[in-house]
Amino acid sequence: MKKILSFMMLGVFTLGLAGCVTIDEDPYEVDCERYPTHPECIEDIDPNDDEAPGLIPVLDDIPTAEPIEITFWHVYGESKGALLDEQIAEFTQMMLDDYGVTVVIEAVSQGDYTSIRNNTLNAITAGITPTIVVGYPDHVAGYLKGNAVIPLNDFIMHETWGVDLTDFIQSYLDENQQYAGGYMYSFPYSKSTEMMVFNKDKFEANGITVPLDGTITWADLDTWADTMVGTGPNQCEYLINFDSPANFFINSVRQWQGGYTNSEGDILVDNTNTIAMLDYVQERFEDKTFALPVAWNESYGSNNFIAGDVCMSVGSTAGINYNIPSDGSFEVGVAPIPQYDMDNKSAVQQGPNIAIMSNSTDAQRLVSWLLIKHLTRADNTADWAMETGYLPVRYSGFESAAYQTFLEITDLNNSLYYSAAAARAARLQTEFFDYDPAFAGAVTSSDARAEAEVAMQALFGGYSAQEVIDDMLRQLGVN
Repeated sequence: MKKILSFMMLGVFTLGLAGCVTIDEDPYEVDCERYPTHPECIEDIDPNDDEAPGLIPVLDDIPTAEPIEITFWHVYGESKGALLDEQIAEFTQMMLDDYGVTVVIEAVSQGDYTSIRNNTLNAITAGITPTIVVGYPDHVAGYLKGNAVIPLNDFIMHETWGVDLTDFIQSYLDENQQYAGGYMYSFPYSKSTEMMVFNKDKFEANGITVPLDGTITWADLDTWADTMVGTGPNQCEYLINFDSPANFFINSVRQWQGGYTNSEGDILVDNTNTIAMLDYVQERFEDKTFALPVAWNESYGSNNFIAGDVCMSVGSTAGINYNIPSDGSFEVGVAPIPQYDMDNKSAVQQGPNIAIMSNSTDAQRLVSWLLIKHLTRADNTADWAMETGYLPVRYSGFESAAYQTFLEITDLNNSLYYSAAAARAARLQTEFFDYDPAFAGAVTSSDARAEAEVAMQALFGGYSAQEVIDDMLRQLGVN
């Protein structure tokens, strides 16, 4: 029986417009005299020019007379926060040894991504912001409303303090260059993607081999469901769970060549391919091939995967260890995420970037930039990836001897075995990473993403594809 969600839509739906719907009512207007470095105010400056654009003054020398204080807001818990503190301590010592400057950095976790965004917006309103903040592009797009973050191009291209962008994963750069004018108001930091875990013991008991070095299709899942879904000792109630309904919606749209949004804030979901995808997914919900965590009134499916309620699960590489049974009751396989077909592969590119806030001095900005360089240095981005489940942001990090050794871990008794398996799966997906367009008009990209999640949950709850699309448009103010 289909599970009807108690918190689902009220049942009053409006008829949405077909095709591309543009949200053009944005009451916000940029005051370019106050905010000359806002992307809408910059004219006749090419961010790809060989010379720095001259948007932000960059000091040639670091002031040493007084300590330089930096406040760094992040989202990491105790374990990841401890590693970040180690890398920060290394940086402050380096600044003292190499430049004779005392740098004091207060790194403070704000909890989760919603909290850090809301806290930062409140800080912007109050005029007291951190110096550095991590967040997603849609967060930065919101901060740009008040010119609260600075473009990093002048630091990137500086002859002394700059960095070679060709060493950074191109899709990560593209994500951070999507703002108006192509300027980088944020920089790649803790990037991750999704991977698929599966109960290797149950699949082997049924004579099914799930490839670890290739991509399976939705057709494979349909076939396997006939064997794997049921009440037997080597079966599960559902075949595969998708931890993030929003990611599932958005990524599936791309695989089906449908429409979602774009950087102009157009809502593109009401089209034939997106509707066809949702119809297909709903059939898979009904025959218990696909599931969402709401099937068990959970936010994530890891506990239910471990309990055997579902045989496979798609979730973040950064959360791999949540899917491993502590008692070793079964072996977990890790593979790339399933694709609808092999012609339109797509894997979500996720994880936060890092930005420098406008409410800072020239000295704070330079030190903040140097900290960003330090955290994303090849050895540090590789260490961060190996210890946290994120991915290196630089090619040299991926190719470093330490990371290559990490990728080759195949001993199940090694504490990093599953992290390495997740990293191998992620590496196979880098060529087809996709990121969400970021916009902050009358409707934000965060709003669109939230409604994509509700739409997929509503579909699981029994509403039709057209109903959930119509309600998505209505909730986003499109009529």
